[in-house]
Amino acid sequence: MAATTSLSSRRGLGGFAALVGGALMVVSVFLPWFGGITGWDSVNPSLGDISTAGEAVETIADAGNFYDNSYFDPAGSFSPFFTGLSILIAGGLLVLIGLAMLASLRGGAFRLPAAGQLILAVLGIVIAIVGVTNLASLYATGPGAEFLSPEYGLFLLTAGALLGFLGVVAAVVKGRS
Repeated sequence: MAATTSLSSRRGLGGFAALVGGALMVVSVFLPWFGGITGWDSVNPSLGDISTAGEAVETIADAGNFYDNSYFDPAGSFSPFFTGLSILIAGGLLVLIGLAMLASLRGGAFRLPAAGQLILAVLGIVIAIVGVTNLASLYATGPGAEFLSPEYGLFLLTAGALLGFLGVVAAVVKGRS
């Protein structure tokens, strides 16, 4: 597949959307997710220790670095919560995906082969899952709005993940530009 010619092409617009979506995810980490608690506040202070991931937690400060399996549902059913560190990494990867798509336009730094497009699409799907899971898990298994209600940072995280996912899909799906 030949590289497209301009920023207004499908790959150019998709790469720009992925770039903006990743930036929104990164910014959302430092905004309130619940009450006055940001996504970064959910990260365990000892960043080298991920042994607490998946264990039941008493407070947000006790959560693991990357995700906690029983964050919202202490009964033990599957309810993942991705902390600010994993969202920061996912958002950074989405920014890099957007930059790679923009750099692969004709006249850019390199050409993006079909295998590379497939890898970027799979990464886009995984990043979207990581970005959307917190809000979906909160509504599916959360303790209720009277105890823990989402704030605008969590909504911005979800919007950024969805925008980035749509951008990646738009950029790698074959069709008329």
